Amino acid sequence: MENNGLEKNNSQPDLSIVVLCYKSGATIIPYIEKMEKELQEGEMKNYELVLVGNYLPGIDDKTPDIIREMATKNPKIVPLTLEKKGMLGWDVIKGFEAASGKAIAFIDGDGQMPSADIVRLYRVLKSGEFDLVKTFRKTRLDGAYRRFISNWYNFVFHILFPGASFRDVNAKPKLMTREAYEKMDLSCDGWFIDGEIMLEAMYYDMNVAEVPTVFHKNEWRGSLVKAWTILEFLQQLVKYRIKYWLKK
Repeated sequence: MENNGLEKNNSQPDLSIVVLCYKSGATIIPYIEKMEKELQEGEMKNYELVLVGNYLPGIDDKTPDIIREMATKNPKIVPLTLEKKGMLGWDVIKGFEAASGKAIAFIDGDGQMPSADIVRLYRVLKSGEFDLVKTFRKTRLDGAYRRFISNWYNFVFHILFPGASFRDVNAKPKLMTREAYEKMDLSCDGWFIDGEIMLEAMYYDMNVAEVPTVFHKNEWRGSLVKAWTILEFLQQLVKYRIKYWLKK
């Protein structure tokens, strides 16, 4: 039976951490163990982990089974193992819908973005000065190809949205208050979900903070960002430029 991630305990967590685990397999086990150790060392106790292990039918992917098994041993884990009806953005939105915390974080589960940043960013968010807190990748160890795509994307983003003060649209983790999340009208199905989140933050004039981080190389699988992703980014940038012109 599939878990829709919506069955939660009655105690509202201070923080829900949505972890994108698509096709992570067994690598998600040590990643989550490390994350929980960092949370404990940061004296964070009242949290939940929404592990998004949605799957495509017909593809050999043990991730949903692994996540469900992890949840039987750890009451802080909310397993989300649905048959995929969309792409990256669909997974993110479903993860947010399953989250019950007073604040919400989300991060990829491949280890490229340090989970230790969650504690750092949560402390900034708890200051009460900001609605959304995120990283920017000051140091990148993932190669020239990914750096090129990222630099090109951020350059075009700032041309189309010159009011954007943040410097790295897609960097994670991103943390936001529940009030900020509930203002957002998120609908993006694909790779532009990070951009949509930041545009919604701009539209509602949210206070955003960025903290520097190191972006690591993925040692266990190739990049999911392919050449065609550039075309999708460009298409979505134009689409959302028109959308926010019309919203004004």
